Amino acid sequence: MFRLKNVPEQEADDIRELLNEQGIEFYETSAGRWQISMAGIWVRDKAQAAQAKELIAQDQAQRAQQATPITAKDWLAGFLTHAKQNPVEFVFTVLGILLVLSLTLIPFWIGQRLAG
Repeated sequence: MFRLKNVPEQEADDIRELLNEQGIEFYETSAGRWQISMAGIWVRDKAQAAQAKELIAQDQAQRAQQATPITAKDWLAGFLTHAKQNPVEFVFTVLGILLVLSLTLIPFWIGQRLAG
């Protein structure tokens, strides 16, 4: 019904409250230790699932109308906060970027050395 990855806790709480208010039974799964599973809110009953989808769609549409555009300053602040909260992920991301760049650029560097 609703993926929880990168969802603010307040928004997830609002969705849980919305489902509870409507009497929709749901359960949650976590992303797990390695963050490879899908964290989400699920509904077993198909009739309730259709109702839950509609309620969540309405909630998301309302949130979209109330949202303010993100500025470059906001994006940078969010990026730095995420990097501070997830330093290992940040380091591995930077290392991955450097690896791809080096594998891409080294053949050109070697070609220039051999030609020059």
